[in-house]
Amino acid sequence: MRYLTMTAAGACLLAMSLSAGAAPSQDTAPRFERQPAIVLAQTDTKKETVTQKVKKSVKKAWRNLTGYKFDVACVFNRTTCTETGKDREDARGKCMAAHPLCSVSDAK
Repeated sequence: MRYLTMTAAGACLLAMSLSAGAAPSQDTAPRFERQPAIVLAQTDTKKETVTQKVKKSVKKAWRNLTGYKFDVACVFNRTTCTETGKDREDARGKCMAAHPLCSVSDAK
């Protein structure tokens, strides 16, 4: 019964979106209304400064010294996750948030 309700709701949404797009475009509309709905962002390749590199490496070294280590097993790959937190469970939650739909276990 749920599937029938969900299918009917999806069909109604599809019909409404198709009929909304069927109206002829007006050339008298303001310019901002005639622009496409999705605008791609410019790719901006900023170079990393020396101070940013040093900060990044110091943070990584500190996390490796003081953080909790976990093994992360996803569908096609395995990796480790090192996070800091108030306790082990807080750090495990951060790893789970960083790797959704993966299995997180204590590192050996």
